[in-house]
Amino acid sequence: MTRSILISGGSRGIGRACALHLARAEAAHLVLLGRDAGALADTALAVGAAGGTADVFVANVTERTRLAEVAGHLDRLDGLVAAAGISGMTPVDGPTDAFFDEILATDLAGPWNTVRAFLPKMASGGRIVLVSSVLGRFGVPGYGAYCAAKHGLMGLAKALALELIDRGIVVNAVAPGWVDTNMAKTGIQQIAAATHQTEAQFRAQAEAAVPVKRFFQPEEIAHGIAWLLDPANTMQVGQCLNLDGGVVQS
Repeated sequence: MTRSILISGGSRGIGRACALHLARAEAAHLVLLGRDAGALADTALAVGAAGGTADVFVANVTERTRLAEVAGHLDRLDGLVAAAGISGMTPVDGPTDAFFDEILATDLAGPWNTVRAFLPKMASGGRIVLVSSVLGRFGVPGYGAYCAAKHGLMGLAKALALELIDRGIVVNAVAPGWVDTNMAKTGIQQIAAATHQTEAQFRAQAEAAVPVKRFFQPEEIAHGIAWLLDPANTMQVGQCLNLDGGVVQS
């Protein structure tokens, strides 16, 4: 039976890569959520070319009513990937709290909202993966909101895993390191400016801190997420899979 897997943030970056990987690997049916209708449509076309099928819904994971509305259109789900997220610097002495609040609403409450909305569509055997970050393992100056949200996602994954395992639903998280996405490019620009370096200098410094000495492609992260979604993976429950090239070894 063809599996149906929902991906928030499915229009670009890691979410898009997951959709294409699952289309190629198992001709999955993807339910793609995102804020950009054009980018969603482009991903859906790519999914079809890769051997899968897709339904797309314009939705912001901060909007609970909209998520519930989308859930009403679905019959069942076999998997869920909470990949929607935003990032940016939120220094403690910054001029406003608005961006701090927005990041927490999107990156922490957003996955919670998504799971709550779509859980009724998932039966025993379902798989849920929350996309955290290496910044859920340690802190970075000026990134208080993002670090807090990604640390929180790991706690959320552990709690949901124990809450849902008796229903036969397995919950885990992933913690990617530096991935070549638009979000990473923005991060490089901001940190380089804050530390008075060129973007090339900061990227070289960041790559040097990774044991394998490079950034990663979204497709590489998709492989790890696909493993956690695989029904054959029955042993990892409430775990966080590090996908960072050896930065965190635990």
